[in-house]
Amino acid sequence: MRGGIRMLAPAKLNLLLSVGPRSGDGYHEVRTVLQAISLWDRILLADDAELTVRCSDPRIDGGPRNLAWRAADALRTAAGLDAGATIHVRKGIPAEAGLGGGSADAAAVLVGCNRLWGLHWSLDRLAAVAAGLGADVPFFLAGGTALGEGRGDRLTPLPTLPPWPVVVACPAAGSPTGAAYAALDALGDWRRPSVADALAECRRATGLRSRAGRLRLAGLLANSFEDALLPARPDIAALKHRLAAEGAAAALLCGSGSAVWALAPSLRWAGGTAARLRADGVWARVARFEAGGVRGAFEP
Repeated sequence: MRGGIRMLAPAKLNLLLSVGPRSGDGYHEVRTVLQAISLWDRILLADDAELTVRCSDPRIDGGPRNLAWRAADALRTAAGLDAGATIHVRKGIPAEAGLGGGSADAAAVLVGCNRLWGLHWSLDRLAAVAAGLGADVPFFLAGGTALGEGRGDRLTPLPTLPPWPVVVACPAAGSPTGAAYAALDALGDWRRPSVADALAECRRATGLRSRAGRLRLAGLLANSFEDALLPARPDIAALKHRLAAEGAAAALLCGSGSAVWALAPSLRWAGGTAARLRADGVWARVARFEAGGVRGAFEP
């Protein structure tokens, strides 16, 4: 498909993910430090009479259950439009990996359709639509580094971290979010990592582009899902152990899984480690911390 609007949707990491018990509204209280990374889905949008989503991953439904489809539909409904689009999603972010690919795609579709349909809405106005789609969707509009509270959708921007390299590795089987929360509920252990300490360290680390800065931050990274998920998923636990044993500054579960990410001591280490994982048949990529969120290459 030529022309149209091309968008890049980044993945995210949870530098710290602290999950509490369900509150009165049925949702878990979450405090998390979110970080965008340079691992991308690529999206192409073109004007059309109908709303259609096509995805490079045949396992992903392109119909009304798809979050990208729902994003376009929510925007046209909010704007009172009778509009359509053909949306092609080329996946670079694994599904059910805790990397936020579906939410990132939804944010990219909101920005792209905003341009495609000539709405000229501000990011704040788009964020109101994004909040109705899922807790992570608003984050991807601005990206960078942010504190997420409530369901993770109350966002406070944090100082931008340096573009440190990371390795992201993913086992063959995904980890559905609902099942991960059920495992956490069954465990019933609500000891929560300190968000305050991690926030303070994020602010200090912004001025430390060296290995020392990475190591200072690495000591405070934590994820509440690990104790619930890793005992039942030896494949994920083995990936985390391997990354740590090979010398990662830190190795942590991505969101609710199934991917694991490693804060790399150097770009050379990241490239070598990812190559060795791929040689063993493991999906692995090198990425960097990103200062922004979804981005577009707008065309006529």
